[in-house]
Amino acid sequence: MTAYMSFEWLKLSKRWMPRVILLLLLTLLVLAFWGQGTHLRGGDEPNLALPRAALAALIYGSFFAPFFWPVLGGSWAGSEYGWGTIRMVLSRRPYRIQHVFSALGVLLAGVGIALVAVVVVGGIAGTVVALLTGNDVFLSGVVSAAFIGTVVKCFLTAWFVAAFYLVLAYAAATIFRSAAVGIGVGIGSTLAEFVLRGIFDRLGGHWNDVASHFPVVYSNDVATRVASSGLIAGSNLASVDSSAPSAGISILALGIYMAIFLAITMAAVRSRDVTA
Repeated sequence: MTAYMSFEWLKLSKRWMPRVILLLLLTLLVLAFWGQGTHLRGGDEPNLALPRAALAALIYGSFFAPFFWPVLGGSWAGSEYGWGTIRMVLSRRPYRIQHVFSALGVLLAGVGIALVAVVVVGGIAGTVVALLTGNDVFLSGVVSAAFIGTVVKCFLTAWFVAAFYLVLAYAAATIFRSAAVGIGVGIGSTLAEFVLRGIFDRLGGHWNDVASHFPVVYSNDVATRVASSGLIAGSNLASVDSSAPSAGISILALGIYMAIFLAITMAAVRSRDVTA
């Protein structure tokens, strides 16, 4: 297993695709800080200054998760099935389960590193925005044991949300042996959930109950709910839909969804890819 993970880590560190995804994510993060700090405001200026900039960056990172991490997960799992006429030969080899899950483990570790970069770049962006807008760069009296705990919990929550979308796309790409399907399911399902949620809410009744259990309901505001205790009360970044589920319920629901995706993936790999 260690050898497989070492090989996957080597691929992750050498390929350009993860770097491009991270660069695009950080670019949108900087633009979000700039837009929120200079135009949209809404009382969020103190939230963009250090040390609260870390929480703001993680909220934005969680918001962008459905549109970036499915690309990494889907393309990573699906690309090995796109090698033309030899795809079945390459897929039907021993230790396929170890290979599949070692790759997934490395990708999840890579997401964690990317979120560290999000926090660092968010802090830099918040500092630059504060300097350009004439606001305080660092707010004293904010850092405390409770605040540090909030940052840690928000980081883990943002990572869990990103992991959900990566696992969703990775599982779809592995099951259907296609990078395009993995990416399409990962991103398309989120867009479809927003549309269906609006339709089901209008229908009411049991349809409304179904819509309330869509994954996007659990992933949409969970990072904000965790971070809100460390942000300015009443600001845009700290606002949470009152009907949204609690952070604990959201994490549990996303964990159940991920367990289902991984179980189906393992069943597909064992029955189709692993040789006797």
